[in-house]
Amino acid sequence: MPFSGIFPRFSIAGRSSVRRRRIVRFVPVGLLLCVCTLAGCGHYRENRTVAKSGRVITGEKKDPGELEQVSRELRKVIETKIRAARYLESALRLLGEKYMETGSYRLAEEALLEAEFLKPYDAFIKKELGECYYFLAISAIELQERETMLRKSDEYYTAALDIRPDFLEAIFGYGVLLAMGYGDFPGGIEQMKLLLSYEPENVEAHFALGRFYYETGDTGRALGEYLTLARILPRSSPKLKNVEENILRINRETGVDG
Repeated sequence: MPFSGIFPRFSIAGRSSVRRRRIVRFVPVGLLLCVCTLAGCGHYRENRTVAKSGRVITGEKKDPGELEQVSRELRKVIETKIRAARYLESALRLLGEKYMETGSYRLAEEALLEAEFLKPYDAFIKKELGECYYFLAISAIELQERETMLRKSDEYYTAALDIRPDFLEAIFGYGVLLAMGYGDFPGGIEQMKLLLSYEPENVEAHFALGRFYYETGDTGRALGEYLTLARILPRSSPKLKNVEENILRINRETGVDG
């Protein structure tokens, strides 16, 4: 029996969607042409610098002064490209997050894989891909596709934790993958316990443990997790209603008066 209030998208600091008004401004055609021309000129200058450098390097005469100038100009081109790559990686990562929020997981996969190509050892990107493939797995119709997506999710969560063993979001996601993806509830329980060793009052981890213990038939420990949540959650929290419902449900099933 599924419990309520379980598995919101995990966050240490909390995520919020901020809607911003878009202001449409009418830009004069002349200004647009000017901007486009400047951008084109910049690209043209870079290509010209590279071509000129090639002629100097392959030429018979290797003048030290020319080589120094070529080195300076090429360094500027490279620095520009490096900055652009950094911005592109950040844009793709944020785009992947936005696609995930709207449930567009294939689009998220595409954006995040490109971000990973630009920054291959980033734990956050790998964690996001692990989460993306998990949701692709649970939405898959064919068994083979589900298994493929679960395997990819496992690989990316593992890679994220290899880079950052104390990455709490990755620990949580990996625990959910083990329990809800593979049906390995003991494995999921171990991951949530690990998370709580870093952050003892993490609400999502206690919710997950309550669910996992319940699925293994350990209603006593499941109840204990929900009682812990009832203690640590503020009285104004909307999650408290879910906690109380789960406590009442377990008490009814075990013959204890609520």
